[in-house]
Parts: sequence; structure tokens; C-alpha cells
Amino acid sequence: MERVKFTKKSIEALINKGVAVWCSDSEIKELCFQTTSKGGQFFKLIKKFEGKKVTVSLGSFESMTVEKARTAALDNLELMRKGVNPNTQKAAKKARRLSSFTFADLFMVYKADFNVRIKAGERRPKSLEDAESIFKLHTNPLFKKKDVRELTNDEARKIIADLKTAKTPAVSNKCLTQIKSIFNFAKKEGLISDNHFAVAKKFAEQPRERVLTADEETRLLVALDDEPEIYKDIVLIALMTGQRKNCVLSMQWEEVDPQQRIWAIPASKAKSKKGLVVPLIPEAMQILQRRSSQAEQGEKFVFPNKRSKLGYVTEKTGQGSFWRRVTKRAGLYSDNKAQRLTFHDLRRSTATRMARAGIELAIIQKALGHSSIAITQRTYAHHDLSQVRAGLEHIRNEPPATIDILKEQLKALTPEQRNKLLEGF
Repeated sequence: MERVKFTKKSIEALINKGVAVWCSDSEIKELCFQTTSKGGQFFKLIKKFEGKKVTVSLGSFESMTVEKARTAALDNLELMRKGVNPNTQKAAKKARRLSSFTFADLFMVYKADFNVRIKAGERRPKSLEDAESIFKLHTNPLFKKKDVRELTNDEARKIIADLKTAKTPAVSNKCLTQIKSIFNFAKKEGLISDNHFAVAKKFAEQPRERVLTADEETRLLVALDDEPEIYKDIVLIALMTGQRKNCVLSMQWEEVDPQQRIWAIPASKAKSKKGLVVPLIPEAMQILQRRSSQAEQGEKFVFPNKRSKLGYVTEKTGQGSFWRRVTKRAGLYSDNKAQRLTFHDLRRSTATRMARAGIELAIIQKALGHSSIAITQRTYAHHDLSQVRAGLEHIRNEPPATIDILKEQLKALTPEQRNKLLEGF
């Protein structure tokens, strides 16, 4: 960024260029000036704070002089030195001025901070999409128009009770996680004085164990034959790699190395926030090579969709989705959510096949990109134990010897045989 000594004359010269300009002050390097193609003329402060870049809007050239901009910059730098983020302080001041500060208002502040963390590489865009969906469908209705600054412990307990009665344990836990996260953020930033959800515990939930049987997998593949090739390819790549739906759908050609036959998933997409390298088996490479030869020049995505805002196929698995069509055609759809086949079950099925083939959990963990082997054990280890469990269950078919039978057997032994038996103990 160009350094310029800010004066009224130098700022006017930048404006007269008639193009978008970014430059910083030679006296206070964090103080920047921006002009936009639409005529905007803004002073801003840009500085790293707690490991991430923070941009603070100070005002426009029309409303403040260079001297005032420098004073504002120094004031904000002092706040940062004291460990205060000027942007969240602004939000807190705005919240205190509001006659009512609802959960929706709180979420907007939380979302702004979330976006900053996405730009810093600390959070994934997909996580924000999920958070917005949970907020809209589940958490926001719980709070109605209640001022969160006036929330009591009793009201918080009622919200948790409403969650438990109205939602499944899995959905309830996602909601509770979001609520606790938002209120922790709000307390840290001084938006509220107490977090009444801090000690709330998650609900007990039964882990989903749905996996494809050999017959179901055959039916699924047959059902895919009636779909456009792109959808069949998506499902096959998911089965052959064991990766999450969003990673498969957003797969980019720059992530695929055909020479080494690997797929490098960047940390920005991975749930663990760590990059993941996935080996591609020959059948997967054949699909990708075919798709590459058919792709348009300059196409970015492996599974493109020009009608999608994101540029690639998106799949919400709802009414009218290709996944709903395929699973219905294969007889794998059910009105009971616990019984129907989900896209994520493909990932679980791939991991289960690996476990049943005797692949070590550490290797399965690496293939799936789990941050801890404990996650792999908790989710898939029960499949490793199926044969052991069957052997143990066989024991109950054998009638146990009674004490009376043992006594009779001991009486039948000669003294020499009895002494020899006791020597073994």
C-alpha cells in the first residue's frame, strides 16, 4: 500500500484521480484513506488485533479533517493496546442505546464478528451458513422479542426445556451450542452482563449408525442410472472418498493432482480446520478424468451448476432434490428420519467398510479427516466389534453348569485326581 503524508491538499489530489485508491498515512501507518468508484472518500484504521486484521471505519473526508482522523486513529489504537476491539465496542454502545436488544440483534453482531473470522481463516463459510439456518429455523423463535439484557435464569431454563420438548436431541444440541456460543461472545464483548446458558448441558442423544447394506448399495447404484451423469458421479465420488457432502459438491480442479492421484482439500473447507489429502482410487480417477475432458474451458468446479449462486451443485436433500428422487426410487427413503438414508450415511458406510475389512482406526481417522481418533472410535468402532459381540452372544445359548452338577463331578473324582486338580489353582 502506498504511503502518503496526509494533508488536505494530498487527500484532494487522491480524490481528483477519479479512480479507486488505497493508501496509508506516512505519520500513522495504520491510518488509511480509501476512495471508491462510486465517489466514497473514507478514513479507516487497519491493524492486526488478537491475530486477525481489524478494519475500523473512522469517517468520511467530507465530515472530518485530517487532524481529526489522526486523533480518532490514535484513540482506537489505544483501545487496541488495552485489549479492546473498537468495532465490538461500537456495537456494544449501539446495543446499550437501543430500547430493546433482541436475540436477533445479538445474532447480527455475532454474525459480523463471524465474517471477520472467516476472512482471517479461523472459521468456514459453511459454518456460517449452518449457523444462519439454525438461527432462522430454531433458535430465534425461542426468544421471540425478549430483550436479552433482561433475561433471567428462569427464562433461560424455560428456553432449554422448550428445546427438549419441541426438538430432537440432535437438533436441541445444535441449538444449545449456538445459544451458548452467542451468549459467551456477548458477555465477552460487554453486550450483556450474565450468560444464563453457560452451565447448560447437552441432551443425551443416540449416535446415528445408519449404513448401507450390500443390497441397499446395489439398489442405490441402480437408482442412479436414471439420473443425469453429474449426480451419479457425485454419489460415486462420495462413496469412494468418504468425504463430507459440502467438500464433494464444492470440489475444484485445482484441488486435484492427477499425477499423484490425490485430492487436497484446503483447511477452509475442512471441518477440522486442517488441510486434508485424500488418495483417489483408480475408479475415482476415471470419473474425474472423464469429467475433466468434458469440462468447459476455464471451469473452476468439478460439479458445476451455472444456475447456482455458488457456481456448483448444491443439495439440500429436500423435496425436489436429486437425493430425494434417488432414495425414493431405491426404496431407501422413509418418512421416519431415523430410517431414511442421508447423504452423510455414504461417508459412514465407506468408513464402516474399511473397519470391517480390518483397516486400523488410525488409518480410517486419517482418511476421514477426523481431528481426533476418539471421534473415529466413538462413531465407527462398534462395527469392529460385531464379530466379537456375536461370539459373546453365542455363550448365552450354552446352558451354564449348576453348583449341584459341579458337586457331583467332584465327588466322582479319586483323591489323586482331586489333588491334581487343586494343584492348578
